[in-house]
Amino acid sequence: MLRRQWLIARTIFVEALRRREIYAIVLITAGMLLLASLLRFFDLQGLHKFYHEVSLKVMTTATVLTVIVLAARQLPREFERRTIYTLLAKPIARWEFLLGKYVGVVLAGLFCLGLFMGVFCLGRLFTQAPLDWRLFGQFLFMQGLAIGCLAALSFLLSMLMGLDAAIVTAMLIYLLGQVMTNAMTVVYEFTGAAGRAVLITLNYLVPQPALFDLSAKVVHEWPPVPAWVLGLATLYCLMFVIPYLGLSYALFRRRAL
Repeated sequence: MLRRQWLIARTIFVEALRRREIYAIVLITAGMLLLASLLRFFDLQGLHKFYHEVSLKVMTTATVLTVIVLAARQLPREFERRTIYTLLAKPIARWEFLLGKYVGVVLAGLFCLGLFMGVFCLGRLFTQAPLDWRLFGQFLFMQGLAIGCLAALSFLLSMLMGLDAAIVTAMLIYLLGQVMTNAMTVVYEFTGAAGRAVLITLNYLVPQPALFDLSAKVVHEWPPVPAWVLGLATLYCLMFVIPYLGLSYALFRRRAL
């Protein structure tokens, strides 16, 4: 059973490796980071923080947007090309097919993140910027959780609306989510009962990507976060991934082939 899911996941992963867009984004990002690393020649204090902030924000945003596009197009593309009929004619359940697709997208996202982090580490050789590797490892772990969460969301949106609408909606949730957490905290105190109910509902229905972002702590050289924080973040991620994939499967199963 796991072998069938792994074969599907590997197919998605290999397909992602062949996409030129990923490498184009990496090259563009590498050029930006090269320019940022050249600032060390001005011998100004604190420029390593500027390098860290620019590089981490650009790389994580590019990775997440790549994952959203890759995840949202998986099922609609199969229906459009009618390749799903051939796949499901084989001894494979729909949930296995969906789970294999999801795992493949997450692996592709982690590969993309790994490429960016390789560029980031090479840039550090030029800037000689200090970096707490324990905190950096925690940053990568949290980004992996964000990738898994947003990939599941993109699968669900692709079953609820058109491909373009699903991509745009997922991107807006991610981009607006960077400030949504702070905004909801401020607005909550000034709203009535109905407004608070809406905010609470949104908080439980839509993930807050900012909660997975440790880039500010990396930039300002904070100490590593406690292990229980990583545990709660993992549970928070699963709180969205499991229902999103469950609803995606329910919609996928009800869809006529």
